[in-house]
Amino acid sequence: MEKKGERLTYSFIRELAASYSTPLYIYDLETVQRQIDKIRSKMHPSIKLFYSMKANPNPTLVQRIYQTGVNIELCSLLELAAAQTAGVAAERMMYLGPGKSAEEIRTIMDQGVRYFVAESLQELELIEQIAQEKRKTVPIGVRINPEVAVRGARLQMGGKARQFGIDEGQFPDVLRKLQVLPHLRLCGIHTYHGTRILSANTIAENIRYILSFAERIIEMYGVKLNFVGIGGGFGIPYFAGEKELDLDELGQASYGTVEQFLQKQPETEILMESGRYLVAEAGAYVAQVRYTKRSQGVHFAVTDGGTHHHAAAGGSGNAFRKNFPIVAYVPEQRAEQEYELAGPLCTPNDLIGKKVRLPELHPGDYIAVLKSGAYGLTASPALFLSHRLPREVLLERGKVTLIRDVDEYIIPKLRKESNTD
Repeated sequence: MEKKGERLTYSFIRELAASYSTPLYIYDLETVQRQIDKIRSKMHPSIKLFYSMKANPNPTLVQRIYQTGVNIELCSLLELAAAQTAGVAAERMMYLGPGKSAEEIRTIMDQGVRYFVAESLQELELIEQIAQEKRKTVPIGVRINPEVAVRGARLQMGGKARQFGIDEGQFPDVLRKLQVLPHLRLCGIHTYHGTRILSANTIAENIRYILSFAERIIEMYGVKLNFVGIGGGFGIPYFAGEKELDLDELGQASYGTVEQFLQKQPETEILMESGRYLVAEAGAYVAQVRYTKRSQGVHFAVTDGGTHHHAAAGGSGNAFRKNFPIVAYVPEQRAEQEYELAGPLCTPNDLIGKKVRLPELHPGDYIAVLKSGAYGLTASPALFLSHRLPREVLLERGKVTLIRDVDEYIIPKLRKESNTD
């Protein structure tokens, strides 16, 4: 959700705060749809797009994304329950994760999740044991940890020692293992190089690498792959100096690679997931200023929101502390001043913005951390100091719907479109 007069204005924020109180997460469904459309219009049309629920697992938001035809990637039984609450069909789910329990594996089998991805040789043995108990033959995918590390990923998921997947060089061990596991059938491979990638060339190279690897194992070992997961990692620019991912360039750079692979392997699906890119731009975290003060020459604005709701804004996950885009909503034009934006927690680390230049703030004014639709509440220590949750609302076709209340810590109720403006 950008800083723009058409959506977030002082009067609109004040109305939302009056109805739902602050702190408050706001998600704009139009922005989510725009991001989905951008990927679909630029990437090869045969690619099956998955939404990574870890970015924002709110069932109402997941439902709306699913209803556009996007599939769902999940990594826990509660995410599975939230997806089912949202009406997601098992045939459109992908389940992965490095530490699956026996309970998870049994549930995945019982629910018939279509894309089931294993991440270690020992996990394959446990899946075999459970499949044997159930007298089932289980189609299984294997996550591959690539040998080559990605340059340009803000967080590398492969290419080095990682808990994720099985090393590329150990793939022959996978095939040998599967020969003695009669209840498992290899049906796909999956990889994920990294996240927050803003270079179109880097993502295109990742796609080339994994499809080339898939071709090699098909030719060398005669395996049939129903699917190849090429990951995603699409980033958005949060900080000064970062440029937007060029999807035109990415589409042009990857189209031929995908097309050539499909000409040779027309029955193999190509899967790609994205979480952050679909929802991050759509979100804003709004807090109200409670107090302003000056300490040893530094101006502070103490708000009712903080890092317990938005750890990423406080620097979690970044090697160096940088500010998210932050704007203020005040009733009149004022001169700017530099602020430390603090929350209500009893720790000096509860700062959602450092040295932020904003209009002079007074108690009762509002600030908003933009680009907060992904890894906001879901990646934050919400139980720290035992404050209530922020509410979440969805802007949808000019209407506002409450999609999480202050006491819904696990799976909020699925909401239909509200008539509240």
